[in-house]
Amino acid sequence: MVGEDLPPPVRIVIIGAAVVIVLAGIKAATSILGPFLIAVFFAMITAPAMAWLRRRGVPPVIAAGTVVAGLIGILVATALFLWAAFTQFLRSLPQYLTALEEQTAGYGISPEDFQIWDYIDPGTVIQQAAGIARDVGNIALDAFLVAIAIAFLLLEAPRLAAGLKKHFGAENTLYKHFSQSGRILIDYVIVRTKVNLVTGTGTGIFLYIFGIEFAALWGFVAFVLSYVPYIGLVVAAIPPTLLALVSFGPAGAITVIIAIALIDAAAENLVFPKIASQGLNLSPFVILFSVLFWALILGAVGVFLAIPLTIAVKLFLESWEETRWIGEMMNARDREE
Repeated sequence: MVGEDLPPPVRIVIIGAAVVIVLAGIKAATSILGPFLIAVFFAMITAPAMAWLRRRGVPPVIAAGTVVAGLIGILVATALFLWAAFTQFLRSLPQYLTALEEQTAGYGISPEDFQIWDYIDPGTVIQQAAGIARDVGNIALDAFLVAIAIAFLLLEAPRLAAGLKKHFGAENTLYKHFSQSGRILIDYVIVRTKVNLVTGTGTGIFLYIFGIEFAALWGFVAFVLSYVPYIGLVVAAIPPTLLALVSFGPAGAITVIIAIALIDAAAENLVFPKIASQGLNLSPFVILFSVLFWALILGAVGVFLAIPLTIAVKLFLESWEETRWIGEMMNARDREE
């Protein structure tokens, strides 16, 4: 029996087994696929800058090099800012520990009853520090390879698009979805960045007014981690909440939590609904599941690229009549509404 001659249950089992095998292969090749997916993602969102330079007569190689250099400059500046801010924060930790002891003493807990350093093995700390140093080296190498890959992708994109158009035809559904995916993902990144900018800036301003130290750092962390739906902002809110607890007690911590939640809710409801007009109205369950799923498959890369990858899968499924219903089920609501 071949193809349509197979009973539906058998076809489902075969397709399911094939999907599992493919996902297992992706997970096994994460060390290779991770940097590649990052390169593809940044190449897609920087393609408009490349096109802008080309329209002004800049040679392709110079245009690609300019775009990559600008991207590297932004990332290096961000890394330097985080390094300086976290260094200052670590230097201030003894003050926070002293304040924490005073807080616990106010609740009748003696500092001698609980010493956090008694539970920390110095040898383990040294091993972790060495591991972080090795990871920094690996990240630097991966970043270099990603930068080269982005440049080649920017140079090869027009030729690849022309080849796909010639092979599939301009009216082919798969080609149409492929050609639209770049624009849709760029629109998503732009809208998501606007939301994150409102959330991060609002969080930083509030924390500064409220008197939380390193407010700019926590606002930037909120901006970056908000790319991870639902989970990211919760993680970003932990450090300033703890600082508020140390400085102002439980009332201060609760105030910070409520304020960050209100700022994020305002940003999500005022800015992010525009994304629904692009047909990217993924249901909340699909969004949360996609973050957990891609994190399991691709690790940290999957966490930050979960939504773009899910959008790509959704467009892929909608390219065929047999799987279009799956893509439509991923919507938050029917498009006719």
